[in-house]
Amino acid sequence: MSNKGLQQLLESDRTQLDTLAEVLLAEKTCLEQRDLEKLNTLLARKQSVLASIETNDHTRRKLLQQAGVPADQTNLQHLKRLLGKGGDNEFTALLDSIEARLQQCRELSETNSIIVHRSRLNTQRTLSILRGPSALAGLYTSHGNTLGGSEQRDLGSA
Repeated sequence: MSNKGLQQLLESDRTQLDTLAEVLLAEKTCLEQRDLEKLNTLLARKQSVLASIETNDHTRRKLLQQAGVPADQTNLQHLKRLLGKGGDNEFTALLDSIEARLQQCRELSETNSIIVHRSRLNTQRTLSILRGPSALAGLYTSHGNTLGGSEQRDLGSA
């Protein structure tokens, strides 16, 4: 296994994760400001960064498998254990920084997910207000249950 090749892949991962964090922060701002044009551009950029990260991951796993590491032990945690056996080294520090960036990206992604979810709920509430109360809400079915507000009844089963 080429240490230089592996180190370059890991450094590329770290750089790509920094870029992803920047994109996620910009995405949060766009979501808060409802700037859909800029959001579409950011989503395309995010997709490109994620594809690069996935390609690096695939290349790294292939490199490790070629070096004799079992396929189920090619993730970052196993790699850290494998490379960190000799104590604190450059790979351990690099992997620690990658893990920190991954955690930051997870947190940013979760924040954006919450913003999207709340925005969706607000939109649904607004649409519900605009549509008004449902006329079917107090009706009973043939089984004695009440109909929910979004259910419809066929004229033939009324």
